[in-house]
Amino acid sequence: MAANPVPVMLQVPPKTYQRLHESAKARGYKPTAYAQLLFDAAFAARVGQERGTPASDAELDEQVRLVFACAGQADTAAIAKATGVAEARVAKILDGLREHRRLSTASRRARK
Repeated sequence: MAANPVPVMLQVPPKTYQRLHESAKARGYKPTAYAQLLFDAAFAARVGQERGTPASDAELDEQVRLVFACAGQADTAAIAKATGVAEARVAKILDGLREHRRLSTASRRARK
């Protein structure tokens, strides 16, 4: 059974939030969801340092890429590598998610 997420609040300077917002928007995320991805990647790297197995720059880059790949923000080869799912299946999944997003957006707009 998965544990329920615990909310954590943090504050950032306005300039940081502006950049976070712009980056999130460019990738199709809300700022909070994008901040969660960044936190997950940074926390994974920090845990490695605390365990005495710090990530090199290359390893940290790879961890960040894998977090974003698992969130669908990478090419199909990177997502396949991160998840262990065949690249052709990843492409079908991403196509299905895009179609779902398109239909959901259209449905929300029709209700307004």
